[in-house]
Amino acid sequence: MSLSAQIFIGLAAGVFTGLFFGDLVAELKFIGDVFVQLLQITVLPYIMVSLIAGFGRMQMGQARSLAARATLVLLAIWGMALVIIFAAPLAFPSLDTASFFGSPVIHQPEQTDLLELYVPSNIFYSLSRNLVPAVVLFSILVGIGLISVKDKSHLLPVLDSISDALSRVNHLIVKLTPYGIFAIAAAAAGTLTIEEVGRVQVYLVTYITLALICTFWVFPGLVATLSGIPYRKVLGTFKDTLVTAFATGSQFVVLPQIAEQSKALLKEHKHVPDNGEQAVDIIVPVSFNFPSLGKLLVLLFVLFSAWFTDTYVSGGDRAGLAMAGLFSLFGSINVAVPYLLDRLQVPADMFQLFLITGIVVGRFGAMLAALHIIVVSLLGTMAVSGGLRLRPRAIFNYLAVTAALLVVSLLSLRFYFTAYVPASPPRDDVLANIELMEPRVEARVLERVPERVTTQLNGTRLDRVLDRGILRVGYRPANLPCSFITPAGQLVGFDVEMAHSLAEDLGVLLEFVPFDYEILGDMLNSGQIDIGMSCIASLPDRHTYASFSASYLDLTLAIIIKDHERDQYEDFAWVQRTDDLKIALISSHYFEPRLHRLFPKAELVYIESAEDFFTGNAEGADALIFTAEEGAAYTYRYPAYMVLLPGGNTVRLPAAYALPKGDVEMMQFVSNWVDLKRKEGSLDQLYNYWMLGGATERREPRWSIVRDVLGWID
Repeated sequence: MSLSAQIFIGLAAGVFTGLFFGDLVAELKFIGDVFVQLLQITVLPYIMVSLIAGFGRMQMGQARSLAARATLVLLAIWGMALVIIFAAPLAFPSLDTASFFGSPVIHQPEQTDLLELYVPSNIFYSLSRNLVPAVVLFSILVGIGLISVKDKSHLLPVLDSISDALSRVNHLIVKLTPYGIFAIAAAAAGTLTIEEVGRVQVYLVTYITLALICTFWVFPGLVATLSGIPYRKVLGTFKDTLVTAFATGSQFVVLPQIAEQSKALLKEHKHVPDNGEQAVDIIVPVSFNFPSLGKLLVLLFVLFSAWFTDTYVSGGDRAGLAMAGLFSLFGSINVAVPYLLDRLQVPADMFQLFLITGIVVGRFGAMLAALHIIVVSLLGTMAVSGGLRLRPRAIFNYLAVTAALLVVSLLSLRFYFTAYVPASPPRDDVLANIELMEPRVEARVLERVPERVTTQLNGTRLDRVLDRGILRVGYRPANLPCSFITPAGQLVGFDVEMAHSLAEDLGVLLEFVPFDYEILGDMLNSGQIDIGMSCIASLPDRHTYASFSASYLDLTLAIIIKDHERDQYEDFAWVQRTDDLKIALISSHYFEPRLHRLFPKAELVYIESAEDFFTGNAEGADALIFTAEEGAAYTYRYPAYMVLLPGGNTVRLPAAYALPKGDVEMMQFVSNWVDLKRKEGSLDQLYNYWMLGGATERREPRWSIVRDVLGWID
């Protein structure tokens, strides 16, 4: 049985296993991760050896000629491919896929050192850090240097032997592919939801569509336009080669066919002199070492992953992705894709999905890679020999047909995806399913802010709570993720959970009372509430009307802006010189002098709640100064907004519990209680649940045959 057949059997068996056992086989992902690591063992050494030997075999005259002309052809092909690839996401439907309560902005990604990334000052360091562009550049420079070495007859066989040894090691590892694919497919099929599988078709259908357009029109048409060889002749000459590459999943096996067929086609149409066939013998093997159309098209998966995970990709990110993609794809796709995903801060687990989809699109990629070598060999040879025909009218007609075909295809895909791709779950449905980790005591929830009372309540509050048997907790009704009421009418959130824990430790019942900052001090002092628990930042101006416990949580100061305005706000100079900028603040005046110094031309407006900003009731404010933890939750409900750390800096704000002014006993008690919860790990557990997305994780096991059909397990 061929390896391809074994892989398909492994894939089918893995999918069936995942559907049969569901998330019981999720741990097989570990085996899949081991397999991925094994695949990458020989990649970088092979890149170095093959590139050095490939360039070292060339003569200097040939290198100059290829550098001047054939390289331009290669760049033109890359340019056309990148235009098509980066236009393809226009077919992706609008889909809200933000993660509820996710706050990745809190942890700033490490800034990439471009000098370190592209300049191999220490090649061993570059190898150990998996810096693919630096390794590629080093190999190219050594290969070019080897061209001028007179006696290299002893070195090239050694490089060939090393390359062969690495290939043999890789071949042994590749034999494990059916088992690795089985583990990956089983874990993916056992954990992916039906909605997620439905959205993967966006990538598969788009990839296959672009592959077919490139194979049957774009690049055969380009050769016909620039050479004068009839389109049918170009496609007919290489159809068997392309089918072979598709069937075997490898462009390497058809290199001899490409060389012979290219020579025959060029000779038949008299586009090269009698000795010009030597150029084909050089271009075909050398072009194999450069990123092909099949490799470049994996950039579409990176763009799809950004769409799938709702990761913002700016124009600068796209330009950087194109450049980094060209360099990193000199090597293995299995090395390049994780690197490119990391560059855009896309979750690394998407690489597992890439391996699964690669079983489907890999053969199309091999066909495109073979087509790439064909086009480079034909146009490169004609460029070197002066056989290209630059006819403006023919070029214009070709570009017009190509553009029209691409537009029609993308519009058709967009229509199909919009109609048939599963939509993300309604936000209210997700909110309705949010529950407390553990409701501990009986609680009564009031939904209206009581009238203002200025009566001063004497005595220690702790004694009154214990005598009454009820702890009255002040909360803000729409303060995600600290305290909020779900569509199902349940009061939930980080501090609601903490209030339950505090009441349980005191042995009393709970009563939740909503509050406004304007009357918080009066409500505490009059006894309408005993404590305010709703992610209240302990700022100096708030100490004028309330006392505060020790901080229990460090909130991260951030700015909430429209998603499409990200690039503008990242330009600090632009923000400073903008005249009509309005920045909203919630209740506290603490930041007012600092913001006036940073943004002297900005107008500050004050609002009672963040909801006012998102619903347009903030006097036309353009941005909101808020905490990243709370802002991340609101941007789930309002995906047109995003959380941005101002200037890339991390400013922490202490969140504490508001207490009656001057009640030292209550302050000491709550502060000690907070310290106890921190040391026993309760705070970390609640932070992971409410701030980092644990509240939205699926509670019920995913559907599986063994559980839901056969009923063998609960």
